[in-house]
Amino acid sequence: MPRNLKKLDFSSFAVQLKELVSSQLGEEFELYLHTVTKNNGGSREGIVVRKKEERVTHSIYLERYYKKYIKNMELETIAVEFIQAYRQAAQNNLPEAEMLEDFDKIRDNIFFRLVNYQKNEIILSDIPFLPFLDLTITFHCLVQNKMDYISSLRITNHHLELWGINIKKLTEVAKDNTPRIFPASIRTMEEIFRGFSLATEEDVNPMYVVSNNTGINGASCLLYKDVISVLAGELNSNLFILPSSIHEIIVMKDDGFIGKEELAQMVKEVNLTQVAEEDFLSDSVYYYSADEQRIIKA
Repeated sequence: MPRNLKKLDFSSFAVQLKELVSSQLGEEFELYLHTVTKNNGGSREGIVVRKKEERVTHSIYLERYYKKYIKNMELETIAVEFIQAYRQAAQNNLPEAEMLEDFDKIRDNIFFRLVNYQKNEIILSDIPFLPFLDLTITFHCLVQNKMDYISSLRITNHHLELWGINIKKLTEVAKDNTPRIFPASIRTMEEIFRGFSLATEEDVNPMYVVSNNTGINGASCLLYKDVISVLAGELNSNLFILPSSIHEIIVMKDDGFIGKEELAQMVKEVNLTQVAEEDFLSDSVYYYSADEQRIIKA
Protein backbone atom coordinates (compact mmCIF):
# COMPACT_ATOMS: atom_id res chain seq x y z
CA MET A 1 0.00 0.00 0.00
CA PRO A 2 1.61 3.32 -1.04
CA ARG A 3 2.39 5.62 1.86
CA ASN A 4 1.79 9.38 2.11
CA LEU A 5 -0.87 9.44 -0.60
CA LYS A 6 -2.20 12.72 0.76
CA LYS A 7 0.60 15.21 1.25
CA LEU A 8 0.62 18.08 3.70
CA ASP A 9 0.59 21.56 2.20
CA PHE A 10 3.69 23.65 2.85
CA SER A 11 2.29 25.48 5.89
CA SER A 12 1.15 22.29 7.59
CA PHE A 13 4.45 20.63 6.76
CA ALA A 14 6.37 23.50 8.37
CA VAL A 15 4.30 23.32 11.56
CA GLN A 16 4.64 19.56 11.92
CA LEU A 17 8.37 19.61 11.19
CA LYS A 18 8.89 22.33 13.80
CA GLU A 19 7.02 20.28 16.40
CA LEU A 20 8.94 17.13 15.55
CA VAL A 21 12.33 18.85 15.64
CA SER A 22 11.42 20.61 18.89
CA SER A 23 10.54 17.32 20.58
CA GLN A 24 13.84 15.78 19.45
CA LEU A 25 16.03 18.72 20.49
CA GLY A 26 14.39 18.99 23.89
CA GLU A 27 13.36 21.75 26.28
CA GLU A 28 16.72 23.56 26.20
CA PHE A 29 15.89 24.81 22.70
CA GLU A 30 13.18 27.13 21.44
CA LEU A 31 11.92 27.09 17.86
CA TYR A 32 9.58 29.29 15.88
CA LEU A 33 8.51 29.70 12.28
CA HIS A 34 9.86 32.77 10.55
CA THR A 35 9.34 34.42 7.16
CA VAL A 36 12.42 36.18 5.81
CA THR A 37 11.95 39.04 3.35
CA LYS A 38 14.43 38.71 0.52
CA ASN A 39 15.56 41.13 -2.15
CA ASN A 40 12.78 42.55 -4.35
CA GLY A 41 9.98 41.56 -2.05
CA GLY A 42 10.37 37.80 -2.21
CA SER A 43 10.27 35.69 0.92
CA ARG A 44 11.54 32.42 2.36
CA GLU A 45 10.02 30.30 5.09
CA GLY A 46 12.27 28.97 7.79
CA ILE A 47 12.45 27.57 11.29
CA VAL A 48 14.52 29.61 13.72
CA VAL A 49 16.37 27.59 16.35
CA ARG A 50 17.93 29.04 19.49
CA LYS A 51 19.50 27.35 22.47
CA LYS A 52 17.87 29.09 25.42
CA GLU A 53 21.16 29.80 27.19
CA GLU A 54 22.61 31.42 24.04
CA ARG A 55 21.82 34.62 22.18
CA VAL A 56 22.62 33.34 18.70
CA THR A 57 19.76 32.20 16.45
CA HIS A 58 19.95 30.11 13.29
CA SER A 59 17.36 30.18 10.53
CA ILE A 60 17.11 27.00 8.47
CA TYR A 61 15.07 27.37 5.28
CA LEU A 62 12.46 24.78 4.47
CA GLU A 63 12.00 24.74 0.69
CA ARG A 64 14.49 21.96 -0.02
CA TYR A 65 13.09 19.83 2.82
CA TYR A 66 9.56 20.21 1.50
CA LYS A 67 10.73 19.05 -1.93
CA LYS A 68 12.15 15.93 -0.31
CA TYR A 69 8.87 15.40 1.52
CA ILE A 70 6.90 15.68 -1.72
CA LYS A 71 9.23 13.02 -3.17
CA ASN A 72 8.17 10.69 -0.31
CA MET A 73 10.94 11.19 2.23
CA GLU A 74 9.50 10.51 5.68
CA LEU A 75 8.98 13.47 7.98
CA GLU A 76 11.05 11.74 10.69
CA THR A 77 14.02 11.41 8.31
CA ILE A 78 13.69 15.07 7.30
CA ALA A 79 13.76 16.06 10.98
CA VAL A 80 17.07 14.23 11.40
CA GLU A 81 18.54 16.04 8.37
CA PHE A 82 17.23 19.36 9.67
CA ILE A 83 18.90 18.87 13.06
CA GLN A 84 22.18 17.96 11.34
CA ALA A 85 21.97 21.17 9.30
CA TYR A 86 21.32 23.19 12.46
CA ARG A 87 24.28 21.70 14.30
CA GLN A 88 26.57 22.44 11.37
CA ALA A 89 25.32 26.04 11.20
CA ALA A 90 25.86 26.41 14.94
CA GLN A 91 29.47 25.26 14.62
CA ASN A 92 30.18 27.66 11.76
CA ASN A 93 28.53 30.74 13.22
CA LEU A 94 30.76 33.81 12.98
CA PRO A 95 30.85 36.43 14.33
CA GLU A 96 29.42 35.81 17.80
CA ALA A 97 26.43 37.84 18.94
CA GLU A 98 28.63 39.75 21.38
CA MET A 99 30.86 40.86 18.49
CA LEU A 100 27.84 42.27 16.67
CA GLU A 101 27.22 44.57 19.63
CA ASP A 102 30.66 46.14 19.28
CA PHE A 103 31.06 48.28 16.17
CA ASP A 104 34.85 48.34 16.39
CA LYS A 105 34.98 44.53 16.28
CA ILE A 106 32.95 44.18 13.10
CA ARG A 107 33.60 47.47 11.27
CA ASP A 108 36.01 45.76 8.84
CA ASN A 109 33.20 43.39 7.80
CA ILE A 110 30.70 46.09 6.83
CA PHE A 111 29.96 46.44 3.11
CA PHE A 112 27.25 47.76 0.80
CA ARG A 113 25.03 46.33 -1.89
CA LEU A 114 23.09 47.93 -4.73
CA VAL A 115 19.46 46.88 -5.22
CA ASN A 116 16.27 48.14 -6.81
CA TYR A 117 14.55 50.83 -4.74
CA GLN A 118 10.89 50.30 -5.60
CA LYS A 119 10.94 46.54 -5.15
CA ASN A 120 12.52 46.81 -1.71
CA GLU A 121 10.40 49.56 -0.15
CA ILE A 122 8.94 47.12 2.40
CA ILE A 123 12.25 46.58 4.16
CA LEU A 124 13.62 50.12 3.82
CA SER A 125 11.69 51.44 6.82
CA ASP A 126 13.75 49.16 9.08
CA ILE A 127 17.21 49.62 7.61
CA PRO A 128 19.68 52.42 6.84
CA PHE A 129 19.88 53.09 3.11
CA LEU A 130 20.92 55.68 0.54
CA PRO A 131 18.99 56.34 -2.69
CA PHE A 132 20.98 56.21 -5.93
CA LEU A 133 19.09 57.00 -9.13
CA ASP A 134 16.23 54.45 -9.17
CA LEU A 135 18.30 52.12 -7.00
CA THR A 136 19.20 52.03 -3.33
CA ILE A 137 22.35 51.27 -1.35
CA THR A 138 21.91 48.88 1.59
CA PHE A 139 24.44 47.87 4.20
CA HIS A 140 25.50 44.45 5.46
CA CYS A 141 27.95 42.71 7.78
CA LEU A 142 29.98 39.84 6.34
CA VAL A 143 29.62 36.73 8.49
CA GLN A 144 31.35 34.10 6.37
CA ASN A 145 33.13 34.35 3.04
CA LYS A 146 33.74 30.83 1.80
CA MET A 147 34.52 29.50 -1.64
CA ASP A 148 31.05 28.01 -2.10
CA TYR A 149 28.88 30.46 -0.16
CA ILE A 150 28.73 33.87 1.48
CA SER A 151 26.83 34.59 4.66
CA SER A 152 25.95 38.11 5.69
CA LEU A 153 23.73 40.00 8.09
CA ARG A 154 21.58 42.90 6.91
CA ILE A 155 22.30 45.98 9.04
CA THR A 156 19.18 47.52 10.54
CA ASN A 157 18.36 50.82 12.22
CA HIS A 158 18.59 48.95 15.52
CA HIS A 159 22.26 48.18 14.81
CA LEU A 160 23.02 51.86 14.26
CA GLU A 161 21.38 52.74 17.57
CA LEU A 162 23.28 49.94 19.29
CA TRP A 163 26.60 51.09 17.82
CA GLY A 164 25.93 54.77 18.38
CA ILE A 165 26.77 55.75 14.79
CA ASN A 166 24.90 57.45 11.96
CA ILE A 167 24.51 56.53 8.31
CA LYS A 168 27.31 58.89 7.30
CA LYS A 169 29.80 56.90 9.38
CA LEU A 170 28.34 53.62 8.12
CA THR A 171 28.74 54.79 4.53
CA GLU A 172 32.35 55.84 5.04
CA VAL A 173 33.27 52.44 6.47
CA ALA A 174 31.39 50.52 3.77
CA LYS A 175 33.01 52.59 0.98
CA ASP A 176 36.44 51.62 2.28
CA ASN A 177 35.62 47.97 2.93
CA THR A 178 33.54 46.84 -0.03
CA PRO A 179 36.20 47.14 -2.76
CA ARG A 180 38.68 45.42 -0.44
CA ILE A 181 36.37 42.55 0.50
CA PHE A 182 34.95 42.14 -3.01
CA PRO A 183 37.49 43.46 -5.56
CA ALA A 184 36.14 44.52 -8.93
CA SER A 185 36.47 42.31 -11.99
CA ILE A 186 36.14 43.58 -15.58
CA ARG A 187 35.99 41.20 -18.52
CA THR A 188 34.81 41.46 -22.09
CA MET A 189 32.04 39.22 -23.39
CA GLU A 190 34.67 37.63 -25.63
CA GLU A 191 36.73 36.64 -22.57
CA ILE A 192 33.69 35.20 -20.83
CA PHE A 193 32.62 33.05 -23.75
CA ARG A 194 36.12 32.01 -24.74
CA GLY A 195 36.32 28.24 -24.59
CA PHE A 196 32.68 27.79 -25.57
CA SER A 197 31.96 26.58 -29.08
CA LEU A 198 30.42 29.85 -30.17
CA ALA A 199 31.28 31.38 -33.49
CA THR A 200 31.58 35.12 -32.83
CA GLU A 201 33.00 37.95 -34.84
CA GLU A 202 35.19 40.57 -33.24
CA ASP A 203 32.94 43.28 -31.82
CA VAL A 204 33.81 46.80 -32.90
CA ASN A 205 32.08 48.05 -29.74
CA PRO A 206 32.73 45.34 -27.14
CA MET A 207 30.64 44.93 -24.02
CA TYR A 208 32.44 44.84 -20.69
CA VAL A 209 31.00 42.82 -17.82
CA VAL A 210 31.71 44.49 -14.48
CA SER A 211 31.27 42.46 -11.32
CA ASN A 212 33.30 41.50 -8.25
CA ASN A 213 35.63 38.57 -7.74
CA THR A 214 32.84 36.38 -6.34
CA GLY A 215 30.22 37.18 -8.96
CA ILE A 216 27.72 37.77 -6.14
CA ASN A 217 26.09 41.20 -5.78
CA GLY A 218 28.72 42.52 -8.16
CA ALA A 219 26.57 45.38 -9.45
CA SER A 220 27.81 47.23 -6.38
CA CYS A 221 31.04 47.83 -8.31
CA LEU A 222 29.14 50.63 -10.03
CA LEU A 223 29.75 52.60 -6.83
CA TYR A 224 33.45 51.82 -6.48
CA LYS A 225 35.70 54.82 -6.81
CA ASP A 226 37.38 55.00 -10.22
CA VAL A 227 36.13 51.67 -11.67
CA ILE A 228 33.79 53.29 -14.20
CA SER A 229 35.89 56.44 -14.66
CA VAL A 230 39.06 54.45 -15.37
CA LEU A 231 37.24 52.30 -17.92
CA ALA A 232 35.88 55.45 -19.59
CA GLY A 233 39.41 56.84 -19.73
CA GLU A 234 40.80 53.66 -21.26
CA LEU A 235 38.05 53.67 -23.89
CA ASN A 236 38.27 57.45 -24.33
CA SER A 237 34.48 57.64 -24.37
CA ASN A 238 31.30 58.26 -22.45
CA LEU A 239 29.67 55.00 -21.40
CA PHE A 240 26.30 53.28 -21.46
CA ILE A 241 25.71 51.14 -18.37
CA LEU A 242 23.23 48.28 -18.56
CA PRO A 243 21.98 46.73 -15.29
CA SER A 244 22.31 43.05 -16.10
CA SER A 245 21.34 41.96 -12.55
CA ILE A 246 22.26 42.66 -8.93
CA HIS A 247 25.32 40.50 -9.64
CA GLU A 248 26.81 42.38 -12.59
CA ILE A 249 26.51 45.35 -14.92
CA ILE A 250 27.40 45.63 -18.60
CA VAL A 251 29.30 48.65 -19.84
CA MET A 252 29.85 49.77 -23.42
CA LYS A 253 31.16 52.94 -25.03
CA ASP A 254 28.83 55.46 -26.58
CA ASP A 255 30.01 55.16 -30.17
CA GLY A 256 27.14 57.21 -31.59
CA PHE A 257 25.63 54.26 -33.45
CA ILE A 258 23.39 52.78 -30.78
CA GLY A 259 20.78 54.75 -28.85
CA LYS A 260 19.35 54.51 -25.35
CA GLU A 261 15.93 53.41 -26.64
CA GLU A 262 17.40 50.34 -28.32
CA LEU A 263 19.46 49.51 -25.24
CA ALA A 264 16.48 50.02 -22.92
CA GLN A 265 14.44 47.56 -24.97
CA MET A 266 17.27 45.05 -24.78
CA VAL A 267 17.56 45.43 -20.99
CA LYS A 268 13.82 44.93 -20.50
CA GLU A 269 13.77 41.85 -22.71
CA VAL A 270 16.73 40.26 -20.89
CA ASN A 271 15.19 41.04 -17.49
CA LEU A 272 11.90 39.53 -18.56
CA THR A 273 13.30 36.32 -20.05
CA GLN A 274 16.64 35.60 -18.37
CA VAL A 275 16.86 37.25 -14.95
CA ALA A 276 15.31 35.71 -11.84
CA GLU A 277 12.99 38.03 -9.93
CA GLU A 278 15.24 38.19 -6.87
CA ASP A 279 18.25 39.06 -9.07
CA PHE A 280 16.50 41.94 -10.88
CA LEU A 281 18.25 45.30 -10.59
CA SER A 282 16.54 47.73 -12.98
CA ASP A 283 15.00 48.21 -16.41
CA SER A 284 16.77 51.56 -16.73
CA VAL A 285 19.82 52.39 -18.82
CA TYR A 286 22.47 54.57 -17.19
CA TYR A 287 25.01 56.89 -18.72
CA TYR A 288 28.47 57.91 -17.53
CA SER A 289 29.59 61.35 -18.66
CA ALA A 290 33.39 61.51 -18.74
CA ASP A 291 33.38 65.31 -18.69
CA GLU A 292 31.06 65.57 -15.69
CA GLN A 293 32.41 62.38 -14.09
CA ARG A 294 29.00 61.25 -12.94
CA ILE A 295 26.39 58.60 -13.64
CA ILE A 296 22.87 59.57 -14.68
CA LYS A 297 19.82 57.82 -16.12
CA ALA A 298 20.11 57.80 -19.90
